[in-house]
Amino acid sequence: MFSLRSVVLSLVLSSSVAVKDGAGNGISKSTYAATDPIAGWDFLLQYFPVSNADDSCTNNICTCTTTGGESWDIQQGRVALDTTSSLGSGVSPGFGLHLVNLTNRETTGGSTVGEIEQIFADKFGDLSSYDAFMDYSIGLYTTDLDQYITALDKDSVNYLTSTWEDADGAAWTSVLLLVPGTHMVLELYGEDSSVGLQRKLANSTHSEVRLGSKQAAAIKAAVGADADSSLLYAVRVSRGASDLDAIDTFYQDVMSASLDIDLEEDGLERHCYKYTSSSTVDLCFTKRDDSATSSDFTIADMEAQMNAVHSNLLTKPTCGVDKWLDNHHAYDAHTSNADIVSYLDSEAGSDTFYYCEPSGNAYALHYIIDPTGWGIQLDMQSSGNPSGCSSSARRLRVGGSYNPACDLGSC
Repeated sequence: MFSLRSVVLSLVLSSSVAVKDGAGNGISKSTYAATDPIAGWDFLLQYFPVSNADDSCTNNICTCTTTGGESWDIQQGRVALDTTSSLGSGVSPGFGLHLVNLTNRETTGGSTVGEIEQIFADKFGDLSSYDAFMDYSIGLYTTDLDQYITALDKDSVNYLTSTWEDADGAAWTSVLLLVPGTHMVLELYGEDSSVGLQRKLANSTHSEVRLGSKQAAAIKAAVGADADSSLLYAVRVSRGASDLDAIDTFYQDVMSASLDIDLEEDGLERHCYKYTSSSTVDLCFTKRDDSATSSDFTIADMEAQMNAVHSNLLTKPTCGVDKWLDNHHAYDAHTSNADIVSYLDSEAGSDTFYYCEPSGNAYALHYIIDPTGWGIQLDMQSSGNPSGCSSSARRLRVGGSYNPACDLGSC
């Protein structure tokens, strides 16, 4: 969700940034629509080294009021990974894990958020086996994985354990879990896990390589030999995908990202991208056979329902009632949006959905939707806007201050 973040972005971009991705540099957060984001927020704060997002509304509730007196709430469950540095910008410097419920947004033509959350819960079950929908995840690295396993075990929280060896023979373990009541999936990676070794010997783990040697080496180099064992470090944002050719074209030609990982092995293909050479967070897309998920609701069906909502509600890019806009990652960049704007105004970009958010007395490009139906929040220096943004904006209030997330736009 957009709030203070864009207001302070120019300050962030002019500040020195941390090596790791965060506010102002690279992939800075991953956001999910949720029916009960505050319950998810409680879970994240209980088990992981995170803090409430610096720019969250009081008590996680933003009250939106129109000039005519109508009111509704935005519910937030937004945390950021704790880090050892601060940009002093008013926005949490750590990578963001965000859950939001914009109650006045809609899912016309597709599945409701609650329906998707139930689909994820049914597919995952007790997390005793891998499902293709687990490819929708946020990957986090730790130098002490067993502390999290111990805490989760104490409270009987279900998770899936995977073990593998990297190219140098190092033993790795990951634990993958579903944040209860949401469709946010987290996977924690670590080396030298005593619990992982025990479960590997007992043959009660998933054996797929979950973090390749190249990504493992990159994150270890980024955090350094003296990495704080009490912290988590973002490694990748992952999605399931049905068409990697479309993904390749979009991210390389439109978003100017570089292909970092091109993996093909039994049962899967995975392409991962980096926005910048200095980025430590990859954006990954994995394609599997339809048989890799339980039930007849596939990755392609997930994409189709999200894009159906966009087709109904983003025909006019200034319309802000699309609830699936809340499924996105943020790309914070030091570059301009000129190439993206040119693409959206071209014939090639005519079928690409995007959203223009109120900015001052006009609208500005804020989200572009990739082929999977998930969005990208464009925290970039603006050098213009596509033609669909040309309209006057309405102004709403939240707690006495203007909050563009409250504005449902011009539909």
